Amino acid sequence: MSAIAPQELTAVQAAVPPASRPAESALRLLQHEAEVRRLAAEDDLLFHLANQIGSLLPCGQVMVWQRHRSSGQFRLRVVSGLADVDRDAPLVQALERGIACLGTERRLAEPLVLDTTALGEPAGARAEGSDADAVLADYPHRHAMWLPLKDRTLATDAGALFTRETPFTAGEQTLLKRLAETYAHAWAALPVRRGFGFGTRITRVRLLLLLGALSGAGLIPVRLSVMAPVEVVAEKPFVVTAPINGVIRAIVPAPNSLVKAGQPLVQFEDIQPRNEMVLAQQRLAVARARDGRTGAAAFKDVTAAHDMAIARAEFDLAKVSYDYAVQVLDRTRIVAPNAGLVIYTDRRDWEGRAVMVGEEILQVADPKRVLYRVDVATGNSIQLDPEAEIGIFLDSAPLGGLGARLQSVSYASRTGPGGASSFTVLAAPTDGDAPRIGARGTARLYGKTVPLAVQLLRRPVAVVRQALGL
Repeated sequence: MSAIAPQELTAVQAAVPPASRPAESALRLLQHEAEVRRLAAEDDLLFHLANQIGSLLPCGQVMVWQRHRSSGQFRLRVVSGLADVDRDAPLVQALERGIACLGTERRLAEPLVLDTTALGEPAGARAEGSDADAVLADYPHRHAMWLPLKDRTLATDAGALFTRETPFTAGEQTLLKRLAETYAHAWAALPVRRGFGFGTRITRVRLLLLLGALSGAGLIPVRLSVMAPVEVVAEKPFVVTAPINGVIRAIVPAPNSLVKAGQPLVQFEDIQPRNEMVLAQQRLAVARARDGRTGAAAFKDVTAAHDMAIARAEFDLAKVSYDYAVQVLDRTRIVAPNAGLVIYTDRRDWEGRAVMVGEEILQVADPKRVLYRVDVATGNSIQLDPEAEIGIFLDSAPLGGLGARLQSVSYASRTGPGGASSFTVLAAPTDGDAPRIGARGTARLYGKTVPLAVQLLRRPVAVVRQALGL
């Protein structure tokens, strides 16, 4: 018997594997499928599909494709061995055009064995000798296999393209089909990612239905409304203003405290008015004495009779000066005209401050009589009907709304501290107890009934018109 050459023995061992090799291959496949099902993110799954298939069978390059939501065309997402896909690369553009041709022919729903040099030729998508033909001719991996990755509805919105230099055997094609089903099943089990990029294609019918639904929703009648900041103010407060030019020594009651009628409110510095009153009093005494002496001497002296009128005029002038000094001194102390709530900011803002006559210092108001002052920006104003309904949502009670009725709207706008102009709307409460004066929140003012599209697009259209000057 002739001896067997070593080369022949190696070929025989490769053709007839040992008994343990099928079990080992099955174990590797099960381990690979277990790894796939443990992946919790879509990006990790696609990366695993592109880069880990080579551990089971040799592949030159693996490409994962997914349908773009807006265009409906398959686009390359992941390539084995690359961190990112350069869509400007000629090979990527040529492959995407070839896959698009196959998608037009509806050939991507089933496994397909391809020749990359003739990718897309059956549809006649490219002319002979084009740049795409040259790029695909230079691609080293000529043999390819396309496997669809179907979702739960069996729609083909993704797929994988396996390429290498040698053809895929029947056993390798079967293995790739099983792996594709494994990856598709794991992908379908992941949470659905919402977005406008990749995913289920938005068909023309779906787009028309969506536009029709939006158009129908835009015709739903709603009440035109705007939101604006609101503050609770006193209805008819007594405004305490400075009666004289002077410096405030002290404000007796604390802010937001109740006072009675006649209770002291503000005390001015009274040193100068008191001294002027004393001086006026002395001048009055001198004038009174001179007037009395002149009157007594007039009975005996003719000259004194002529000075009596001058002395009387000086006495009257001194008396007027004294009365004025007494009034100024009395005004250095302001008392409450009636009972109510004292409204002002802070003692430190006023004590030691010089004020002019007529400058507002504080208010005394009835806490049960309030109004809502709404500052509606001029760019957000709407036409309001008399006694229009207004919803009040205070910051102190965000879950409970209060009702109000329109009372008045300012004719001209005013400019606020930030430079923004607004109209002042006053509303009277219609339900519930009177909220605390000074409370702030948000008010919703209701106008006439309009389509929903007008309510939603009113502000954007106004901004565009102002920007374009239309």
